[in-house]
Amino acid sequence: MSPKENQSPEKNQQWLPVFLIAGALAAWGGLLAVGAWLAPGGDEASRGDLRKLWVVAGMTGGYLLLWGGVLAIRARKVRRRQAERDNQ
Repeated sequence: MSPKENQSPEKNQQWLPVFLIAGALAAWGGLLAVGAWLAPGGDEASRGDLRKLWVVAGMTGGYLLLWGGVLAIRARKVRRRQAERDNQ
C-alpha cells in the first residue's frame, strides 16, 4: 500500500482551510499589486510603472512561500514523531 493510499479523507481535508487561506491571500496580493500599478503616482513617469506591481507581487509571493515552508517543515516533524510513536 502506497503512502497516498494510506491517508484518510480527514487528513486530506485538514489541509483544505490552509489552501483556501493561501488562495485568498494570493488573490488579495494580486489585487494589491494591480492597485499599486494603476494607482496615480507623484509624477507622470511613475504612473503605470510595472516595478510597483512586481514589488507587491514578489512580497506577497515571498510571504506565502515562507509560510508554506514553515507548514511543510511542521508537517514533516509531526509525521516523524507519529512514526516514532508507532514504532515504540
